[in-house]
Amino acid sequence: MQILWELFGGTETAKGYKLLDSHIGCIYGDSITLQRAKDICEGLKQKGFASINVVFGIGSFTYQYNTRDTFGFALKSTLCVVDGQERHIFKDPKTDDGVKKSQKGGVVVEIDEDGKYTYRDEASLDDASAEGFLEPVFSYGATLRFETLADIRQRITESL
Repeated sequence: MQILWELFGGTETAKGYKLLDSHIGCIYGDSITLQRAKDICEGLKQKGFASINVVFGIGSFTYQYNTRDTFGFALKSTLCVVDGQERHIFKDPKTDDGVKKSQKGGVVVEIDEDGKYTYRDEASLDDASAEGFLEPVFSYGATLRFETLADIRQRITESL
């Protein structure tokens, strides 16, 4: 937090705590428990930082210690629209060997020449919505289609 403060600066709250520039923050989501979140907030307080500088993920403790790695699955955002402009967002940690690098921008799921599902990323929102096999399920808080787990399993079985 101190390094972020030195790099990006910020302001102070009415109570005198350091608040990072609004474009900067930290996500802490690795095995978070209520106690760990409290400990992190206490550490921030002792160093003079506001707790609002940190966003907590729920972590594997909420899921009986199962993580995305347990199931080989993660869900990330890859595209957002800000003031009418598309922004391709992605994850590519400098400390990683490429395993955690995410797709970027709109994603189109296709079938390749060998008949296997594959994807193409960096597509526009219009292309990602109009092409491939992905279909919207939720839009602006509304559920567009409800399916049971049995429905999904049946569709998978039929496609094999």
